[in-house]
Amino acid sequence: MPTTSEVEGLQRARLTSVGLGALRTPGDDRADDGAVPGVVARLGAVQSQELHSSAWGVAQRLTAPATLEQVQAALADGSVLRTHILRPTWHYVVPEDLAPLMTATAPRIRRAMASTERSYGFDHAALPRRHDVVVDALADGPLTRKEIGAALAEAEGAPLDAWHLGQLMMHAELDLIVASGPMRGKQATYRLLPEQRPWDEDAARAHLARVYVRGHGPCRAEDVAWWGTLTKTAARAAVADAGLTPHEIAGLTLWTDGDLPGPAPAGTVRLLSVYDEFFCHDFKSWPSLTRDGMPSRWLYTGLVVVDGMIAGGWSRVLKAQTVELTVELMDEPSAAVWSALEAEAGRYGAFCGLEPTLARGPVGKGTIG
Repeated sequence: MPTTSEVEGLQRARLTSVGLGALRTPGDDRADDGAVPGVVARLGAVQSQELHSSAWGVAQRLTAPATLEQVQAALADGSVLRTHILRPTWHYVVPEDLAPLMTATAPRIRRAMASTERSYGFDHAALPRRHDVVVDALADGPLTRKEIGAALAEAEGAPLDAWHLGQLMMHAELDLIVASGPMRGKQATYRLLPEQRPWDEDAARAHLARVYVRGHGPCRAEDVAWWGTLTKTAARAAVADAGLTPHEIAGLTLWTDGDLPGPAPAGTVRLLSVYDEFFCHDFKSWPSLTRDGMPSRWLYTGLVVVDGMIAGGWSRVLKAQTVELTVELMDEPSAAVWSALEAEAGRYGAFCGLEPTLARGPVGKGTIG
């Protein structure tokens, strides 16, 4: 079982692999993987049900300055898609990874949906007919869910309620018929997908393991299972088939796509987005990673991380000209940690295009979406 010191070393290595290590600056010769799509491709997929927060999670991995508009532009032009692809919840994914990741995860997602669908009387037999209506409706361009619902109501003579319409669109995503389109104000839209190349399920699971480990390692096969909605048996087989490198460390078998990543600089401090990919694994089962008494509410605002270890929570309030950031810390911060937090607040303000303020206090009053 790893000691706390060993876990801290692994977490500093993982900060590097997930793109949260040493800050990049303009002119830096280290690649940022081609801006927003490259960051998403490096991570495989990025959890994104909270639009603003997940955009920060992508943008903070880019060469400064990184802004909300850069992420929104990638979603608008389709170089990044947003769809239900893992567990299932919303994720960003690049078009090249969409078909293999969906092939790997969709069967278990459908099984997870089945029980609720039976209780609501969801009509699977109607899916082909209704999907044809969706395809026809989207032929002229992206539409909101409400507009798609109106097209279905016209075709069938009666509207679908919100839950059934949502499930219908989820199946359209799983069947690789639709994914996200550009935002229309604050309204999300759907766009038609081009025909996707079919993938063998074993090859798709190996691809999933490869992209997860590349962007999150060193990690366990069990972490691949959690992230990819796979059984542990399937995840172990996928990792073994993916051409990855095992490392035996403190009694754990950990995987990378080559050598162990170099550790992030000592004293690395990050304000992580809610559901950031750095903690998108079953991190509570990692020894010594969490601390007794950590308020669970931190997990639903954002996490303050020092050297890859949880040091507190944070939240923010957006105003017309400013963004107010509040941090709640486990320990009294050193001058170096506080200075690093101020630098992070400055980067977040630049991301939002707002003047940041930073204060200590209980988190939870801020918004995350």
